[in-house]
Amino acid sequence: MALKQFPFITRFLAVSLAFIITVEAAACGWGDDYETLRLAVFKSATPAMEKFSPFYYSEHYFNEYEIKDTKDRKRNCTEWNERLGGTINEGDIYKIQYATNPENFQTAYKEGTLDDTFKGNTFIKALLKPANKPLLEYFAFAKEMEFEGNPQDSRWESWDDRAPKNYWDTPVDTTGVDENTLLPIEKRLATCKDVFLQQRYAFMLIRYGRQDNVKPLYKTYFANENVKSVTKAWAMLFYAYNCKDKAEQNYWLSKCFDLCNEKVIAVAQWYNHDAQQQTLKLAKSNHERAVIITLDAMRNPGPAFGQIKEVNRLDPGSDYVNLLISREVNKFEDWLFAVQMEGNSPDVYTDMWNEQDSYTSIRKKNYRKDMAYLRRFREYLIGLYSKTPAGVNQDYLASVIAHLSFMADLTEEGHKYASAISARAPKSVLVQKYTELALIALKQEDITTEATKQKLYVALEQVEKLVKDDETYLKSLYTLLRLTAAAYNKKGDVATASLLFNAGQMYKGSSEWHYFPNEEPYSYGFVAYLDQYATLKDVDNLLKLVDKKDKTPFEKFICRGTLTYKACYLNFKGTLAFRQDKLAEAYEAFSQVPDSSAYKMLPYSDESGADSINPFYPQVLGYSMKEEDLGHNFTKKAFVKEMLRLKTQADADSYLKLGHAYYNAGYLGNAWFMCTYYQGNEYWQVDFGSLTKNKKKYSNGNYANLTTAKAYYLKAYRTATNNEQRALATLMLHVCERSFDYTGGFYWIEKQGYKPTKWVKQFYGRYANTKTFEQYNCPGLEMYLK
Repeated sequence: MALKQFPFITRFLAVSLAFIITVEAAACGWGDDYETLRLAVFKSATPAMEKFSPFYYSEHYFNEYEIKDTKDRKRNCTEWNERLGGTINEGDIYKIQYATNPENFQTAYKEGTLDDTFKGNTFIKALLKPANKPLLEYFAFAKEMEFEGNPQDSRWESWDDRAPKNYWDTPVDTTGVDENTLLPIEKRLATCKDVFLQQRYAFMLIRYGRQDNVKPLYKTYFANENVKSVTKAWAMLFYAYNCKDKAEQNYWLSKCFDLCNEKVIAVAQWYNHDAQQQTLKLAKSNHERAVIITLDAMRNPGPAFGQIKEVNRLDPGSDYVNLLISREVNKFEDWLFAVQMEGNSPDVYTDMWNEQDSYTSIRKKNYRKDMAYLRRFREYLIGLYSKTPAGVNQDYLASVIAHLSFMADLTEEGHKYASAISARAPKSVLVQKYTELALIALKQEDITTEATKQKLYVALEQVEKLVKDDETYLKSLYTLLRLTAAAYNKKGDVATASLLFNAGQMYKGSSEWHYFPNEEPYSYGFVAYLDQYATLKDVDNLLKLVDKKDKTPFEKFICRGTLTYKACYLNFKGTLAFRQDKLAEAYEAFSQVPDSSAYKMLPYSDESGADSINPFYPQVLGYSMKEEDLGHNFTKKAFVKEMLRLKTQADADSYLKLGHAYYNAGYLGNAWFMCTYYQGNEYWQVDFGSLTKNKKKYSNGNYANLTTAKAYYLKAYRTATNNEQRALATLMLHVCERSFDYTGGFYWIEKQGYKPTKWVKQFYGRYANTKTFEQYNCPGLEMYLK
């Protein structure tokens, strides 16, 4: 196994590996990916870190795949405004530059209707002035290139390996651009005296023109240190693309990464990590070395403590240091939270290992090592904090130390640093402060008291308010609710824990209210947590909370949006009671479910007519079913009511019907849903954790092994008054004996070879002349005589 072959990797990625395997193994079609399920409450950042959001730690190669930072674009608009005299509304420039279809602009330009098409736009008015005709001509050319120059066909930016073999040797960058379009521009640039236009024409030729022109154009128009235009950083990216030497290419990529925001993902995609050491030799300053080390560290999935210390030594207190610190904190969450949850995590299990395997011991060993590393890293950050002046960076470091203190179970220290965060801190840091105070309350205080619940409500509400404005914090709220659910579970309050868990489900996706759509009012998701942990008493406690009229703010918060119809919980209670063979309690619960709701909660009722099954006719004998054997308007309540009546009888026919009932309530019966919501192992286990242990409790009994069904068929055989009763009992005892054929979905049960018993021999011998034999005999049964 991988864990034994690659111990270095497993030290840091064991938990991640478990998540990944789980999602792939348990999912069938739809399923959440690991990044969705991953616990990560730390989202604190300084404003300058917005540029690095694609590189925040996540399971994906990039945290996000589009640039949300618009600083470069706004900088470009400012440069245009300055060139036009500084009187233009920069919002108008941005609208034409980045929010106007290039074809619409080209049409209006060629037809001479720009002023009418973009009426009132101050940028268009300025471009239409006779003195600014050269600027309008350039802008029209740029819009033409935007329309014709599809980046997907670009030598620089295409990732299509299916392109023709000579694709990369094309003399111009874009196959979609006619070279004749660019030749006049080269001539125009040669005579242009306007520095602003020189830089923009030069950039367009670098971007779209001849490959052999890239370096000369860059050196002529951008190499001078006095050039500060945003186009310099953009041109630098393509200059880097044009470098053949990987170290030289890396060096220019790192400079582009440092100077602009819009090209950071492109830089990360092209950066060659194998050439890291050679790239460092080209750096001309400590700052440049810090950027190069950061680019390499951003792709490091293991401990990056050494790289963080080196970047801070070279460029103390820089945004690059903050980025790497943030990534390291999220790694700690990845490595430690799942273990700390002790079974209450979203899903830390895998079919590849079991309790006797080395996986469990490796996780414990890794946990100790990672916790020791966290404490060393935390002490280092405390040292940095003490040397950092009051302000944004100090508040940011305080939020980091507070969170690491929480994970290290140093709650007093965590409270100290969280409380030290100033009211002027950035919004994300303040959210982290509220979050840390909530987490500390979970560890330090009695969470069963109303006072602590109120504290938790205030913190949860504060974070939720921000989520409504910025979905960046969805992951924080999702994780905080999961951790809070785990805390209440450990206190034995499964009702509260289940509601908190379900509330977290709404925030685990990419948008608010992700999980529980209104059109699925009876979704298993509402009761899946209960299915994992609840007793009948826990369900009663939840029902009391559902019915409570004067809910506290905390109770309203956890219930809002997560409560399904009460019938859904009653149906679960009845299922849980039936699973435990507590038929009276099951009947009481099912009796409170309205018929309309009961029908909707039957599995596949719309497709297969599950409402009309006959649970007292064994599914396995369906091949011989007659019209009169068909059921009519099946309900769980009616089924259990009849079972209770039959249990008051003591005759063979009653015992046979009870045997049929328990057979059908087993894994392959037509009423399997009396015990469980899924026959086998379904993708829901990705969300709510493995139900293996839970199912094992009842599946080793009647659900998979038909133990109760066998007992009633044996009673029927022993109390039978005629051979027809005995024949049916022997046939069904034979069926139950070979039940191992039906347990393929339960991977913990080892298949055993079948050995014919007296039941099949009696059916073909002693009872061969019965009507029962005539009705149910089939060639397939004869194989069991051999």
